[in-house]
Amino acid sequence: MRSFPLEFELKKEVLFYPARPGAPTGDILEIGPGRGDFMLNAAAQCPDKKIVAIDLDKGRYYKLVPRIERKGLTNVLLMQGNARVVLPRIFPSETFEKAYVLFPDPWPKRRHIPHRLMSVEFMTILAGLLKVGGELYCATDFWPYASWVADNAGQIPILQSLGAPYFAAADEIPLYNATYYEKKWRDDGRAIYYLRYKRR
Repeated sequence: MRSFPLEFELKKEVLFYPARPGAPTGDILEIGPGRGDFMLNAAAQCPDKKIVAIDLDKGRYYKLVPRIERKGLTNVLLMQGNARVVLPRIFPSETFEKAYVLFPDPWPKRRHIPHRLMSVEFMTILAGLLKVGGELYCATDFWPYASWVADNAGQIPILQSLGAPYFAAADEIPLYNATYYEKKWRDDGRAIYYLRYKRR
């Protein structure tokens, strides 16, 4: 089974805020910003860096736009589209210093695994979008997903794991601050798994 319907996705319009730049670029990438907690914090902390965020859900995209505007942030490029299709078509290789995938949909049922984002194929794309020495971070509260990502990363020669293969505290992840839902899950007693990789 294919992990996503490529031909169908290619026909979809990609939304951009503030507008599609002529030569898209960026320093820090986030896939699936959700409520925007990390994206907004990173943009405020690093005004000299361009933050690129992409979300599949159109409703979340439209909710994030006014949050960016209210904070007066001018260093964010927000997109709505399928990251697996959009990113390699828009950005050249070795663009980003850092890439974050925080709490992606775990698709916990076995038959739904092909829908998961962090496949070998997509992680290979992400690795290629990182500059040499750049880093990829992932966080999840679902241990089978963490294990699956670690196994997939092990098949990508240019990714070096900086965990063993994951760690239980976010202290080693630059710019990280716990999201609203992460705090809620921790209060519920859930363990959080963090993964960190460097591009060789």
